Amino acid sequence: MHNPVRTITPSAFEVLKKAQQDAEVYMNPYVTPEHVLFQMEESGILRHSLEMASLSQVYFRERLGLFLSMLACDEHGQQLEVSSILGRALEAAADIAASDLCPVDIPHLLIGISEQADSLAGYLLRKNPEVINGFRVNSSS
Repeated sequence: MHNPVRTITPSAFEVLKKAQQDAEVYMNPYVTPEHVLFQMEESGILRHSLEMASLSQVYFRERLGLFLSMLACDEHGQQLEVSSILGRALEAAADIAASDLCPVDIPHLLIGISEQADSLAGYLLRKNPEVINGFRVNSSS
């Protein structure tokens, strides 16, 4: 019996699922890179990287919380969508993972988000590249 090749790791899938749930709870019409980064930090995935970068354990949440609260809409029952920026970040993450010959994982998501010029989450990651670098070092050991 042939085992299917996994396209995304369980931890990356879980973060994306929690980001979607977060957007739904706060009535955001789109799941954004900010939701994803917020959930990465919330779940503790970035704890080691933030420590290595001498950043607060709530560095991203403090900077993204107000932004995310401003995304709320009044329309109930609206279909939740992935924002175009998150879509591009996911495509970039998938391309990077494919070139690494592995499933999409947290470092791929972080890099994909950091490449998005029109994203607050991307900006924060570009201003703090040691978070991505620290995660990659931590995850490969």
